[in-house]
Amino acid sequence: MSESSMFSASMLQVSISGPDPSQRLQKAIREGQVIRIGRAPKEGWAVPWDRAISREHADVRWLNGELKVSMIPQARNPLIHRNKMMKEVTLAAGDWFQIGETKFQAGEIAERTFTKVVNDDTVNVEFDEGVGSIMEEYAYSQEELSKVAFKNSELQLEILSRLPRLISGSHTDEDLGALLSRLLLDAIPPAEAVAVAHFDETQLPESEASINSFPKPLTLRVETRENFNSRFSPSRKILLRALKSQSSVIHIWDPDEAAGGATVSAGLGWAFCSPIVGESSQGWCLYVSGKGTTDGGLIVTEEDVAGDLRFTELVAQFIGSIRNVRLLQEQKTQLSSFFSPKVIEGLTSESGRDTLEPSEKNISVLFCDVRGFSKKSEQLQDDLLSLLRSVSAALNVMAKGILQRDGAIADFQGDAALGFWGWPVELEEGPVPACRAALGICTHFYNEIAVPGSLLEGFSVGLGVAHGRALAGQIGTDQQAKIGVFGPVVNQGARLETMTKQFDLPICIDEATAEYAKMYLPPSDGRIRRLARVRPKGMDTPMTVFGLLPLGGQFEWLTDEIVADYDTALDSVTEGKWSSALKILERVPDQDGPKQFLLRNMSALGNEPPESWDGAFSLANK
Repeated sequence: MSESSMFSASMLQVSISGPDPSQRLQKAIREGQVIRIGRAPKEGWAVPWDRAISREHADVRWLNGELKVSMIPQARNPLIHRNKMMKEVTLAAGDWFQIGETKFQAGEIAERTFTKVVNDDTVNVEFDEGVGSIMEEYAYSQEELSKVAFKNSELQLEILSRLPRLISGSHTDEDLGALLSRLLLDAIPPAEAVAVAHFDETQLPESEASINSFPKPLTLRVETRENFNSRFSPSRKILLRALKSQSSVIHIWDPDEAAGGATVSAGLGWAFCSPIVGESSQGWCLYVSGKGTTDGGLIVTEEDVAGDLRFTELVAQFIGSIRNVRLLQEQKTQLSSFFSPKVIEGLTSESGRDTLEPSEKNISVLFCDVRGFSKKSEQLQDDLLSLLRSVSAALNVMAKGILQRDGAIADFQGDAALGFWGWPVELEEGPVPACRAALGICTHFYNEIAVPGSLLEGFSVGLGVAHGRALAGQIGTDQQAKIGVFGPVVNQGARLETMTKQFDLPICIDEATAEYAKMYLPPSDGRIRRLARVRPKGMDTPMTVFGLLPLGGQFEWLTDEIVADYDTALDSVTEGKWSSALKILERVPDQDGPKQFLLRNMSALGNEPPESWDGAFSLANK
């Protein structure tokens, strides 16, 4: 299938770099060789990160000290050289051209002796100085590796089948490193030493020129054969190339060079490194190294180790996938404290990848505030732990009430919580789930307060529900961002919550919420009553405030007749007929909070509507 031969050739190093530091490739082209470049060429140099580069874009040829670059007819975007758009470019060493945001620079020229491997697949030879004289270096694509057979297929496939179960037993990065290092050494007989390493990607050098600033690993687990007596340390340059390119790299050293100067560890002649790709595995890689000759004394070629590289890459894929699943599970566990399962499903689904981007939606907000905290603090000033348990219990009731109705929790502030609906899942019933959540929280507090010794004893709750347009999503700075909502409806919900004190009711809602509730909330779940038309402090536009009342309990005395009398009186107040309103209000029991609100505010104006009366009371407090 393959054959090897030695040859000497002039090589030109070509550096390819995109706008992101991770987008770096080092390639080499021999004298007279023609190589196709593109985003995904069938054969040649793949530059996958730049959409300006066509799948098949241009041919490069190194000949007579010049690098000639020619666009192919189907390529879309031109070659940029010295600020000119061109179809053909001729470069000398050190010169460069650009396609889109990607720069291609001709580098150093060198004479090297190579082992040429010929087979059915195209293998790109990479050249680099600084890790000792090399015979060959290869960067593999996933497609190329998929064509390579396992070297020890029975053993390696058996180990792959056990991998998920084995990994499930590793609970720390150190455990994972120990497991993988032993596994790789067992599965790859030619290997003399292996390493599992984890680096902080943000600390990696930008280029090999600053390799001396290579960071210490966050995790490093090394395993060697029992008979391997030399000190083993992975090559920093090979690690950097694999981590920066996010692709596997094979490196084979020249066996004629003195071992101590050519390789990191004496007695080793080849190494490969495979990054573990995935959000949860950034900076992780698997490094395997072995002798430069086979048991038969032949010089090792890439074909000798490519099968073991494929196995290692599959292990890396397993690890990446499993760690991603773990990360997702952990995120869902964390999210479950702030989002309902339905919301989490929307956030973590494939279609919800861009959901976090702020967008304008019809949003319902629910403000919850625990009352009685100050008095409770005085009572428990010598027992802060009990105070904390009581406040936590109150917040827990509010959180559960929101989450059970498919809401999301935007914020906790002291003894208050903000929940919202309508993002990322839009609801046909609008604010009705928020109303149901408010009723549930209110009822829970009322029932618990009546139990002697309850953690909620001494507490009450005020809730405000509003509905309108708002921005929802990830809101904040790059350093401090959180999921939340932003817009006038949020302020309105907060105002409604504070109004519960003035009306002596547990729940106040706005007019938009009331309209939805009349359509979708059955009377058996809760009652709606109009309270007053008010102008909140700092707001010019009046708003009509409604009450949402749970059935039974503290409002068993409130009959439909009482509500009707109050509603008639409110019409008279709005129309400026205050004398009539006062007579009608005599039929409403004094324990009714809204009645007392009207009486207080009319009395403050001398029980006569002012000349500028527009039906709305101006509130002195927010």
